[in-house]
Amino acid sequence: MDRMILRDLAVFEVVARCRSFTQAASELGINQSTLSYTISQLEKKIGVALLARTTRSVAPTDAGRRLLEILGPAMFDLEEELKVLQEEKATVRGVVRLTTIPVAFECVIRPALPSFCQRYPHVVIEISTNEGLDDVVAQGFDGGIRFGNLIDKDMVALPLTATTPVVIAGAASYFEKYPIPITPEDLIGHRTISYRYVSSSRLLRWPFAKGHRKLDYKVVPSVIFDDGDAIRMAVIDGLGLGFLLRSQVAADLETGSLVQVLEDWVTDLPGFSLFYPSRRRTSPAFRAFIDHLKETSKVKNSLGETDNKAKPHAR
Repeated sequence: MDRMILRDLAVFEVVARCRSFTQAASELGINQSTLSYTISQLEKKIGVALLARTTRSVAPTDAGRRLLEILGPAMFDLEEELKVLQEEKATVRGVVRLTTIPVAFECVIRPALPSFCQRYPHVVIEISTNEGLDDVVAQGFDGGIRFGNLIDKDMVALPLTATTPVVIAGAASYFEKYPIPITPEDLIGHRTISYRYVSSSRLLRWPFAKGHRKLDYKVVPSVIFDDGDAIRMAVIDGLGLGFLLRSQVAADLETGSLVQVLEDWVTDLPGFSLFYPSRRRTSPAFRAFIDHLKETSKVKNSLGETDNKAKPHAR
């Protein structure tokens, strides 16, 4: 079947419905001579007259009426289906796959998730929470959230929090047996609970700074975990001092079950950033998620996406 005939049939439907070349030409936005030529070519192709023309009127022939009875509803259905397709295009749909560390989920994603799901009910969110540094490309993630200084340089990075406050703390019961340290050197002789990076297997060094003095303190651990929540529980149980995110232990510090130490020495960690491959086109669903995080982020300074120029992480 000649596919051009479908276009000509659509033109015939308008002329037959309007019963006027002048009105049909106005509706279609073409001149009358082109319209008349198109109908003539259609009649020539199918071998029958479809319109009876006089100097005053245009009316479908018997063959034209039979064709119009089928063509009218079909054109209406096509128009309605096109409207549905356009509405679906305007509606954001799809799946967003993210990788994040648990604390970033609690601090960044979880507060924004209810409003996002309400705003975009047709988007499915799949989140993998772990302490490692997943390869977002190899593992099929749209992006991830990690500390800003741990993001590869070939990623686009969107800062979400300015800094990440941290504390060194111990249980109140722990300090019944051990003195409160005043300087980093006082940690010698204390039991410490250390974090081991999943990706590199190295131990976290505790960053300290006071005045002009800065150091990454290498603790001699008594207990080692690769999970932040496990460290918190071990500190609460009195097993030693731990380097913790303040958001993890804010309630414990408030109740007095944990005691913060070396407060004037501890420096905040870099903030969390959303990252994704710079060479991959973002889906409409992931773009909507990015924009939503921008809107819901509590950072007061303006946010902007940049190609991450930091050196590759060393975890």
